[in-house]
Amino acid sequence: MGSVKNKAWFFFLLLLVLYFALQLFHLTALPVFADESIYIRWAQLIIDDFNRYLFYPMNDGKTPLLMWLMVPFLHFFSDQLYAARLVSVLAGAVSVSFIFLILAKLKEKSAAYLAMFLAIINPFIFFHNRLAITDALLLANLIVAYYFTLLIVKNKSLWAILGLAGFFFLAIMSKTPALLFMPVFYLAIFFEEKLTLKLIVEKGLKISAGLLLAGLAFASFKVVPLFSQLFAVGGNFLQSKEVIFSTAIWPVIVHNTTFFMEQLMTYLGPVILVLALPAFAKTRRKQTVLFLSGILFILPLVLLGKIIYPRYILPSAFFFLSSAAITLHNLREKKVIRYLALLLIILPYAMFIKNAYFNVDQLQLSKVDREQFLQEWSSGHGIKEVTEMIQELAKTQKVAVATEGYFGTLPDGILLNLHNQDVKNIYVEGIGQPVRNIPKSFWEKAEGFDLKLLVVNSHRLKMEIPPKQRLASFCRPNGAPCLEVWEIEIANP
Repeated sequence: MGSVKNKAWFFFLLLLVLYFALQLFHLTALPVFADESIYIRWAQLIIDDFNRYLFYPMNDGKTPLLMWLMVPFLHFFSDQLYAARLVSVLAGAVSVSFIFLILAKLKEKSAAYLAMFLAIINPFIFFHNRLAITDALLLANLIVAYYFTLLIVKNKSLWAILGLAGFFFLAIMSKTPALLFMPVFYLAIFFEEKLTLKLIVEKGLKISAGLLLAGLAFASFKVVPLFSQLFAVGGNFLQSKEVIFSTAIWPVIVHNTTFFMEQLMTYLGPVILVLALPAFAKTRRKQTVLFLSGILFILPLVLLGKIIYPRYILPSAFFFLSSAAITLHNLREKKVIRYLALLLIILPYAMFIKNAYFNVDQLQLSKVDREQFLQEWSSGHGIKEVTEMIQELAKTQKVAVATEGYFGTLPDGILLNLHNQDVKNIYVEGIGQPVRNIPKSFWEKAEGFDLKLLVVNSHRLKMEIPPKQRLASFCRPNGAPCLEVWEIEIANP
């Protein structure tokens, strides 16, 4: 018995080693993304002035757990992007570990190894576990909270309620859309084969108690003056009541459904989606609950989403991958079909990972993600090179830098790399976009500096500057806009 258990732990740890090996290799190959630059700068501000900036992310409608967790890592590592992304890598390790534990708890231990492996190499999860944004942390806390929900369903232990409460609270503090996950917890009750009304009520009340405790813990932050901003800003991403309660909602539902289906096809693949369907009699109940849980999480986003991105449905990947893993296990006696399915899954996943290391500009992202991460202003192409250029120039002269935007990729992408560096000869200021002129306030602050630079995306430069004053250009893939560095004169050209 002991040797069997040791063997199980060995394979689990082997998969965990594989996870870290895949995640840590070339972790900063993708240039900094706009949201990453914002979150890292917030964490740096917390380091600089704890009392003033501890809850500052709430001002933009974001809960601050990720930024708090970044702080010690930003202290320890000089490469700030690597440090921040390492937080997500560690969160991802929690996710893949608890995917294994959840399926083991469902008495699908062989499938648990498959599910853990698929989660490790799946492009959707792999990609977001390598980004310093909130989604990897949200996924980790939701999965752990779901594990404690299973303990409530399978056992009578009251401490599982506290586990659910604690990790669901952390999930909300990671990202407020965690609240959309609440109905999924109740669906877990149906893993029980001998359901009675009494059991449903009893388990439902225990789950409710855990969620209520999490809600009370979250509500305690109302004492923070910025707390009200969490939902005021978040409301911008949801449809208005006028749309929801009118016939105008139908085109929204069709559009959102099509959009999310496209993302699942891109990042999970058709083979996983087919295998995730509850097709096998002996595991139909489990797979039905898992599959419907994925759908149930996406449903509010379909009905209410106004501004939507693929990462919003990342938690659903856990359910579809888990159900697919069970199907693959059930195909163990149909080896040809099983190995063919695995081949069709692993090959595109491996290609995605290879490009993430060595050819990031060709990552097989969905259209909207490709625009965000690689082609638009939100992509950090050229940011590192521009920062190094500014630092090199500042060794022998004083350099004042105007950038497009006020926050985000510019100027935060530059500022995050200058944190705790020698910046006595450097001044950086965002001047908004599009850049039609250089504000008088910048010239006043830049007085006495030897060199004045403008850092701007080519499609947002709306003022005439002699071509000879362009010092550098860093272009994005597929003919997308370039990040340019211009030398500017003391008066607007």
